[in-house]
Amino acid sequence: MRRRSILLSLVLPLALGSCISSNPDFCDDPATCSESDGILSWGDDLSQPSSDLASAGSDLAGSNQDMSDAAIDLSKPGPSSIIRFDRKVTVGRSTIDITVIGPSDDGKEITKKGTPLPWVILSPGFATDHKQYQGYGDRLASYGIVTILQKSPSELNHATYRDETVQLITWLLSPSGMGAERLSGRLDKDRLGLIGHSLGGKISFLVAQSDSRVKALLGIDPVDQRDPTAVSGMSKLKLPSGVPIGYFGETVSKAGLMPCAPASANYEVMYKASPAPAFSITFVGAAHMDFVDNPASCRNCGFCPGGTAPKDRTNALAIKYTTAYFLSTIGGDRRALETLSGTLFQKDVTAGYVTKEAK
Repeated sequence: MRRRSILLSLVLPLALGSCISSNPDFCDDPATCSESDGILSWGDDLSQPSSDLASAGSDLAGSNQDMSDAAIDLSKPGPSSIIRFDRKVTVGRSTIDITVIGPSDDGKEITKKGTPLPWVILSPGFATDHKQYQGYGDRLASYGIVTILQKSPSELNHATYRDETVQLITWLLSPSGMGAERLSGRLDKDRLGLIGHSLGGKISFLVAQSDSRVKALLGIDPVDQRDPTAVSGMSKLKLPSGVPIGYFGETVSKAGLMPCAPASANYEVMYKASPAPAFSITFVGAAHMDFVDNPASCRNCGFCPGGTAPKDRTNALAIKYTTAYFLSTIGGDRRALETLSGTLFQKDVTAGYVTKEAK
């Protein structure tokens, strides 16, 4: 099976950093990570009973299959060193700020090994700095999944935000202009995932409903207020066979005078309307903005109080589960399913950190 080290290299880096990560549990050598380790390549049918990611009653991954020997500890960074850089991309009349995070061999550019690589676009919560989700991108990139953190100027117009994200996808796959060589040829058109928090979660769903290039979809406490709504277009979601739609959420912020995630438009409503396969993980005691990397430096996070769970635990679990979801879908590594369904996930349930539903 092909292992991919990655990163989107876009253009004109405004900021560049690198770090080295190592997880001895993760195998990135094609000579040893082959079919004999039981890993399915992306494109294999994940809808069979033994590997259905969200089959009813099987807690997402086929409860009868023992994968403990092959489990990866996704609470740790993966084997790839990573780089980050910023750039501005013009689509239509708007300019979108993006941060590109991906694996690197030299600490300067995205690796070309194993290209084209799986990749993810992450859309932030309303009025939230996209760099508050850098931890998600760092972890994904360390396991070979390029991550683009976007910040749209069109947050007040959800249809425009959706359409500009679709245009951004097109640009990223065929970049042009100064610095385009940093990205060109590195992203796999058939292995794109979307993830978003709050408003960004809703936008990710709107984009997936209108763009068949999306192959995996995850919402972090998505809020589906204002037209066009994601719920009204759920029938348009067409992920590959066996790939579930994922939802993370909390129930603290759905009540009160000005709830951040109103009960009429929160992740529970979206999950109920979602086609199968799908799963929903509830973070016990978390509040709406506890999923960001650093709530203390987040100017708008104080508007969503009430969480009783440690904020760093909520963020760490969300990053771990996000990595497991995309690594097991667009990344093609079924060992990651243990983090979403097996003994590793059950430890978090037993500890009272999370609960889960699947259909």
